[in-house]
Formats: sequence, structure tokens, C-alpha cells
Amino acid sequence: MIPRIALLLGLLTVSSLAQEPSVQTEILTIALDEAVDGLFFFDGKAAVPFQANTTGLSQPVTYIGPPRFVLRASAAEFVAKPPLPAPAAFVDLPPNAKRVLLCCLKSENTALKIVTYDISSTSSRAGDYRLFNFSKQALSVKLGGKSLALDSKLDKNISDSSWQNDVLDLPIQVATVVDGKARLVYSSVWGHRPGRRNFVFMFDGSHPSKPISISRFFDIPAKVKPPAP
Repeated sequence: MIPRIALLLGLLTVSSLAQEPSVQTEILTIALDEAVDGLFFFDGKAAVPFQANTTGLSQPVTYIGPPRFVLRASAAEFVAKPPLPAPAAFVDLPPNAKRVLLCCLKSENTALKIVTYDISSTSSRAGDYRLFNFSKQALSVKLGGKSLALDSKLDKNISDSSWQNDVLDLPIQVATVVDGKARLVYSSVWGHRPGRRNFVFMFDGSHPSKPISISRFFDIPAKVKPPAP
């Protein structure tokens, strides 16, 4: 009898989770410090594994579930009887976002933190570059014929009409800005493909000779259907 009662309680818990106000979106993940695995999230129907790697963006995963995205140490916790242990991490998803990027920040001595970004096709297109400044310094970026200033902890999108159509070589320069003075810290030429939407993450470097570290990844955004006539 006791196992049957426990099963019924678990089913009730799942049912109550499924009936919470839900959002529908696509989720992509990236790990910015250490890879994240061995955790689970509830997608509106079941507990499924969560993973984020440092080597690139994950494939988009459809999520239909509560607005608060919760990670737990085991799938069993989602149907366990209260009181539940504290979640491994949680974050509120951006409202009305069709695609969300979850940036996972975790190192050996810190708890997992998740930062969310709305990366819907309406906010940026294939060929665009989304720049994320996770460093403690203000940066000046020149990419192709475009320039922008990017303060610490902020992100901006940069776009050009030619990037939507052509395969190009784009020169890029990044400079730190201290007391109004720019110091060039990165210079290169990037191969550009118009079908890709690029995400560029900039961090504090590990040595004074390399004050900024840069990682570049991409996804292929879903095509937005034109409105019906």
C-alpha cells in the first residue's frame, strides 16, 4: 500500500507541475567555465538530462514548462514528496522569447549560475554578431566596417546588410578602454558565413600579456515565415 501511495503522490506532483503557467521556447546552452552535466530539468512532461559544454552551443531543445527553469541533482527530485532539497540552480526565462541561450558559469569553487539571453530571430538574424563582455573592462570593438563600445557585463548586437548574403573575411580588433585611452589587445581576421548567427564571448585573460580572452560560437537560427498576405 505504501509504494502505491508514494506513486500517487508522485503523479500528483507531476500533474501540479504540468499545470503551472507554461512558456514554450527553444533552449540552447553553453558552458563558459566548466562543462555542466549530471543535472535534470522538467520540460513540462518529464524530467530530462541537462548538459552544457565549453566547446560550442548545444542543439536547440524544445521546452514547454514553467517560466522558472529549475535544475535538480536527480530526476526523482521532481516527483519527490516535500520538503525538497534546494535546486542545483534556477533562472527565470525571458518572457515571450522564441529561443533562449542559457550561459552556465561554474568553476571548481563556485556554485552554478545561469544567465539567460533572448536570442529569438526577431532580435538578431543570421549573419549578425552578438558580443558579450564578461570581462571587468570596457571594450572597443571594430568588426568589418562596424564599430561599437561595450561596457563590462553588457552585450550588444552588431549587423551589416552585406553579412546576410556574402562569404567574407572580416577583420576584427578589440581594445581595452581605460581613462578614455584605447589599448589594442586583439587583432585577427575571421571567416564569415552568412547562414550563421555568431556569439562572441569576451573574458578577462589569464596573463597581463593577454588581458582579454575571446571565444566565438554560432547557431543557425530558424527561418521566420513571412506574414500571410
